[in-house]
Amino acid sequence: MMTTISEIAQKAKVSRTTVSRVLNHHPYVKADKRDAVLQAIQELQYVPNFNAVHLSKGRTNVLGVIVPKIDHPFFSQLIAGIGEVCNRYRYSLLLHQSNNDLNQELHFFNQLKYKLVDGLLLGSAISPPHVLDELSNYGKIVCCEASGCDKMASVSVNHEAGIQLALDHLREQGHQNIGLCIGNAKSGVGIKRAQAFFQYQQNYQLGWNASWYFDGNYTIEDGIQVARQLFRQSHRPTAIVVGSDYVAAGILYEARIQGIPVPDGFAVIGFDNQPISEVVELSTIDQPIVELGIMAAELLFLQLHDQQVSSTNQLNLKLIQRKST
Repeated sequence: MMTTISEIAQKAKVSRTTVSRVLNHHPYVKADKRDAVLQAIQELQYVPNFNAVHLSKGRTNVLGVIVPKIDHPFFSQLIAGIGEVCNRYRYSLLLHQSNNDLNQELHFFNQLKYKLVDGLLLGSAISPPHVLDELSNYGKIVCCEASGCDKMASVSVNHEAGIQLALDHLREQGHQNIGLCIGNAKSGVGIKRAQAFFQYQQNYQLGWNASWYFDGNYTIEDGIQVARQLFRQSHRPTAIVVGSDYVAAGILYEARIQGIPVPDGFAVIGFDNQPISEVVELSTIDQPIVELGIMAAELLFLQLHDQQVSSTNQLNLKLIQRKST
């Protein structure tokens, strides 16, 4: 059984109030009584119940973080940025993988609702804005993408501008038939990228075929399968924009296996500027992912200390050209 404050008080022959003052480093305790309490704590091997301490103080020193995939390179880097700030403020992270499952998201939201975390960071969410609006009534939240919710702060990159950078670059290389491959088509990022791509395609009257579009792709293996489907087509695009460097690396791998020259026979541009993009000489759109996590966590801590923050915060993207385009 755990030792209680009453048992410490009895052994040290002091009041419970004195024990509490010693535990909370109160300066106004006589030296002999402090020594007696500390001796009793040592002999009884007392360990504080931090759940009770946090409950009494009205905070947990824990932040909740929800991401679709923990092992996805983008979210791994995002978590690294968040973790850097949490270490600075001596906070812990409670991490939840939603697998893009709405019910999983809603279940984890209860951590904030029932005060099991002090605040919540949404790495990516598929819950509609009205659900996020309601959730924001229970505590502080920062979304790591544009959420469509006016009640919570967000940090994001301009994905529309990123798509335009990629397409401008490919058009400058002479490409008119360009495919698109993204991850989660239902996420805010997926929706924005697809909308920006097709708007650009219409504005510049680029060639298009429905078989040039792919979604739900996240890994190198996914990229290999995308490439196999593309290269079987008699009328295929001459280039493709890919929402992940890892998927793009899989496409490049399969192109090499099939003897398709890159970029002369087929050009590929990715997103994120992950380390693999440099290894495979992939052109990509650089995202400051770690900085995104750092800024999101900093905004949340400011709000937890009752400071005002901007509701929308945006980071810039840039094109990195390598040998795949």
